[in-house]
Amino acid sequence: MDDRFPTRRLQVTLSALRRASRRTLILKLKLADGENFAYRPGQFVGLEAPDGRPRFFSIANADPIGEELELHVNRAPGGVFTGALFDQARIGDRFWLEGPYGAFSIPPEASPHTIIVAGGTGFAPIKACLQRMAAARSPGDAARPLHLYWGARSLEDLYDVAGLCALTERLPGMRFTPVLDRGLDDCAMRTGYVHRAVIADFDDLSDYDIYACGAPLMIEALGRECAVERGFDPARLVADVFVAGPVAGDLAPAFAGAPINLFLDRAERRCAIAGVEGEALLLALKRAGVPLPAVCGGKGACGTCRVHVAPAWRTRAGQPARRETRLLHHLGAGDGDRLSCQIRLTANLDGLELHTCTESKGDAR
Repeated sequence: MDDRFPTRRLQVTLSALRRASRRTLILKLKLADGENFAYRPGQFVGLEAPDGRPRFFSIANADPIGEELELHVNRAPGGVFTGALFDQARIGDRFWLEGPYGAFSIPPEASPHTIIVAGGTGFAPIKACLQRMAAARSPGDAARPLHLYWGARSLEDLYDVAGLCALTERLPGMRFTPVLDRGLDDCAMRTGYVHRAVIADFDDLSDYDIYACGAPLMIEALGRECAVERGFDPARLVADVFVAGPVAGDLAPAFAGAPINLFLDRAERRCAIAGVEGEALLLALKRAGVPLPAVCGGKGACGTCRVHVAPAWRTRAGQPARRETRLLHHLGAGDGDRLSCQIRLTANLDGLELHTCTESKGDAR
């Protein structure tokens, strides 16, 4: 979570919905009159489902337009909540919204060596970032080269080409390449995996930054194969991985290791939490009901499981890897902030003291 955009809980009203394709629904959620909801383009929000748990969707507009937030919803196979949105949602429905969350962003001043990759509704946060870029750049900068790839199952799943064309007029240096899983006899578009299209178009990616939003397999393949075949530095991949985070009730310990005692400072009380040697700190916290979204599923890609480790325990927790360090810097994290999904519990951490970054007690950072 970005401390510059504090997480809030507020009620919103469904003001518009459009079936953009068989699998994609575009929602517009109206803020209450006079409500100010601050976020950075690229972030996402949670909508509370009937079971009380949030489902997460990226915001597709750079700023609230007419006090509305735009969300792009993919109909998940067997998804109860997304299925209800498609089949039962009506104008005027109210939802509880929480957010913003996430660290993904594309800087408006992105260099000419920038590649952007969207998979499916991963286009939503990218659209918001491009809107901000178009608004921030001067006419000369708008012509700076930019490469956008959008991978989709079929032609209809390129569901917002009209919106993209409008952005292309404002960013004339942007080259758009659609890539379809399955081609059509009368369609001249590229087909196959979207990351393979990137590899085919660039002989050397050693000096490129890649921003990607979509399914974990797409993002993993993009980073791995671009590195192996084109010299890409995986540390220059900034990604928003579209998977659900772990659910507390489903997190029985997967290890048979020794118990690890954890102490979490929460507001005015201190909680004792039981962990298990060998598991990620995130799993112990989620099992105890600590509200960490962990939207990327513990892959260290979203920054929503951030915790603050007490000074006496930082050395024992180990140094963060390069990718975690970069994400923490991007979040504006302070000394002692870590991603709980990246801390593996060991006997050396028995007695670990920490608190979540949303419940800071003001100790020295």
